[in-house]
Amino acid sequence: MRSSPVVLEILAHRFSAIVEEMAENIRRTSFSVFVKQTADFGTCLVTPDGEVFAAPRRISGNLMIGIPARAALESLAPYQPGDVGLSNDPDRTGGLVTHLPDLWTWAPLHVDGEVVAYAVSFVHSSDIGGTVPGSIDWGHTDLHQEGLLIPPVRLVEGGRRNQAVFDLVARNTRVPEQNLGDLDAQVAGLRTAQRRLDEVAGSFGVAAVRDAIADLLDTAEQRAGDMIEELADGTYAFTDYVEGVEGERGTVVPPTRLNLELTVSGRGAHLSFEGTSPQVLEAVNLHTGGEPGHYMLAFALVNWFYSRDKGVPYNSGLVRPLTAALPPGSVVNPWPGAPCGVRAAVFFRIMDCVVGCLAQARPEAASATGAGGVAIAAISHVDEATGRRRVSVGQPLTGGSGGRPGQPGLHGTSYMGGWLRNVPNEVLEADVPVLVEEYRYRRASGGAGRFPGGDGLVVQMRSLRDDVTFAVRGLERLVHQPWGVGGGQPGARGRAVLNPGAEDERDLGRVGTITLRRGDVLRVETPGGGGLGSVDADPVESGSAAVQALRAQFAFGEAREAYEARWPQESQRRLVDVVLGQVAPASQPATYRALYLEADRRAGASGSVTAQVLDDVLAEAGLGGGVA
Repeated sequence: MRSSPVVLEILAHRFSAIVEEMAENIRRTSFSVFVKQTADFGTCLVTPDGEVFAAPRRISGNLMIGIPARAALESLAPYQPGDVGLSNDPDRTGGLVTHLPDLWTWAPLHVDGEVVAYAVSFVHSSDIGGTVPGSIDWGHTDLHQEGLLIPPVRLVEGGRRNQAVFDLVARNTRVPEQNLGDLDAQVAGLRTAQRRLDEVAGSFGVAAVRDAIADLLDTAEQRAGDMIEELADGTYAFTDYVEGVEGERGTVVPPTRLNLELTVSGRGAHLSFEGTSPQVLEAVNLHTGGEPGHYMLAFALVNWFYSRDKGVPYNSGLVRPLTAALPPGSVVNPWPGAPCGVRAAVFFRIMDCVVGCLAQARPEAASATGAGGVAIAAISHVDEATGRRRVSVGQPLTGGSGGRPGQPGLHGTSYMGGWLRNVPNEVLEADVPVLVEEYRYRRASGGAGRFPGGDGLVVQMRSLRDDVTFAVRGLERLVHQPWGVGGGQPGARGRAVLNPGAEDERDLGRVGTITLRRGDVLRVETPGGGGLGSVDADPVESGSAAVQALRAQFAFGEAREAYEARWPQESQRRLVDVVLGQVAPASQPATYRALYLEADRRAGASGSVTAQVLDDVLAEAGLGGGVA
């Protein structure tokens, strides 16, 4: 330990105050509803090597721990005071950017002529161009369909605005004023960090600041290792799915398989995603850059650490004990150019897999899963005064959380995207021509259990004009229910309906992009969380037989059980391994889909994709045998 305990505690709070003030300034000065109301943005301070040493907990996105900032920082080096970098390019930032609407900015923090740290922020833009308003659509099959790609560039150079970059962003988006206002807010937040770090260094000295940064990271690493060490050594496996699409004649888009093996060994944990689906054609691929502690891989574990020890330093030291196997070409480590707008669907399912593994590793602290996603609608219409299309973002619709040890799940709130705030209905109705007819809890949608799952939400909106477009992403668990644990029951599925109760009522599935006429009604019902423990069971105590039995007591619901009877785990895994091991990278997504659909077709309406069925399909494609 380089710092005295007193100085370390003071500086930890000073660093925390800096990132909170950065966030508050961005929220107060931003232009778009999704930033100033919903708070889909983030701030942090990172070391020159790219490790987060301070991140906010009170406001903005609390998923900054583990961001891989090094590639972006190095891309514009060397820096001078007053520089600000900008990018939204997943392929040029080493996993920092995970989809194009997230505009990441960073600035070197100089003290006495040296870069002591960097300030980093992102905002989720309401539109960054592309084929649909809001820029995100599940059906995108090419990264360039998703909007303007900005490789790392200097937004501000030596304190002077690079007006050409601001103009480029404004010209290529549907909401130029909002994007320019949000970028200015980010720059203001970064400048806040420079002012406050100057004050801290002036009071304590640069050496003390550097020592405290190193000590805080080391302390978080030590305490994360302590918590991992409490788990029984072993490997805990869990599989879950991002749902596919079923047509009248069968499967159209296969489910995306997420397979996690969490191996606990002493003070470290290894996350293996071997057996996870290859990169897919649709926009659900998660660009991680192959980083083992990536923030969208480690988020559930970071939350678990923090829930067990509220005093642990909230920084990237928490992910140092983690290693990972991320197969190149898989949906969790796709090739460059993979579409990624709805990557949150995979991110959320990874969280469920981690929760499922922890339920086995520490049964007495098991939780059921929550709604499994956050549905967000980008709403656009033509402004009658200007003739230009306006874009705003509606409520972030999560569902119920799962039952927890000693407590029921929360209604309408999940640990996935729990930092996102409601948009007041009055604000939404003033911004876009819709009338919010219902916004309430979906009663009795949580799974039954000793500690029941939380209820989902219901939102119903009526279009007040023609040509109002809704681009909805993130609506999941429409087929596979949120699972229960230890005798608890699964939560209710979600659903989306156009014109409920009318003659032209239509189930919309996961929705995607839809254009409403005047009077059309869109109704979304989000899933409830799974229940924990049997209603009739005695309280579960650590070490009891009931705890040990919990390891096998996941209640997935009939839909998943039917799917895995049709597609056994062994057949799923073999198909994944063959495609990733024997097919050229550029052909993997299309080949995987074609082989899956052919095997599914041959299984017949009520059959199973047996090893023989799959081997025949692979052999006809010139594949199979030993996997490379």
